[in-house]
Amino acid sequence: MISRDELAEFYALYTEALDDVRLEEWPDFFTEDCLFRIIPRGNFERGRTLSTMQAESRGMLQDRVTGLRRTQVYAPRYYRRFLSNIRIVTHEDAGARVRQNVLVVQTLIDKQSEIVLCGVAHDLVVRNEERLRFRERVIAFDSEMIPNSLVYPA
Repeated sequence: MISRDELAEFYALYTEALDDVRLEEWPDFFTEDCLFRIIPRGNFERGRTLSTMQAESRGMLQDRVTGLRRTQVYAPRYYRRFLSNIRIVTHEDAGARVRQNVLVVQTLIDKQSEIVLCGVAHDLVVRNEERLRFRERVIAFDSEMIPNSLVYPA
């Protein structure tokens, strides 16, 4: 079983790596065969898979990092991720199904901070290679639209 304390530490390390823009570490938080999806709430609730951002393997996550580092051109910005109400929904043989609220705030150097994503994450966290990892991280965001400035993962 995965404890609440282990999950709290796992999520703290995850958000810290992303908030500190240590993007090369991001794929290591996932199993080799994984699912990462940012999807509108309506699509999620209807069982539709059309997503704003999706990857189906650690390799695809690594490609996303490469794209962000080498090919994307955008104004300098900071992101902060806030996870709250972390709750273990069920324990399964594979690991723990976890749900939590997600808020992502973006700050451009010359502007005030703004919310770029608000929603709920539905995760499957497993033990893999002696550490916790996501097998699934599906973030259903509440709005029908999110700014196209959401370039980093949540």
